[in-house]
Amino acid sequence: MENKKIIRAADYLPLPGDDDDDHDFALPTSDQLLLALFGDMPDYSNPKFEELWQSFHNAEADNGIRYCLERGVDIIGDDGEPVEGWRDIAVMLKAIELGIIKLTDKADE
Repeated sequence: MENKKIIRAADYLPLPGDDDDDHDFALPTSDQLLLALFGDMPDYSNPKFEELWQSFHNAEADNGIRYCLERGVDIIGDDGEPVEGWRDIAVMLKAIELGIIKLTDKADE
C-alpha cells in the first residue's frame, strides 16, 4: 500500500538553538523528532518493540527507507542521509501497522 501524502521527517527536526534553556535536560534530537511525528516514542522495554527494532536493525537500510516512504514518511534529510533515529520511525510505523500501538486524534477524545 503506497501512501499518497508524504511527510518529510527532516521538516520536523528541531532547529538549531531551539533548546529550551529553562530545562536542565534536553531530549535527544531523535526523541524530539519522534514526539513531533507521533506524539510518542517506542517502548523498548516491551519485547514487541525490541523485536521490531531488531528486524529493522538487521535489514538493509534501503529496505527500511523504502518501508517508511511507502507508509508516508520520507526519512532522508537535507544531507541525503537518513535522519537520526530513522529506525525508530520505522518501528513506530510498523507498530501502528500491526496494531501494537494506536494513535489517537484529539477529535476522538
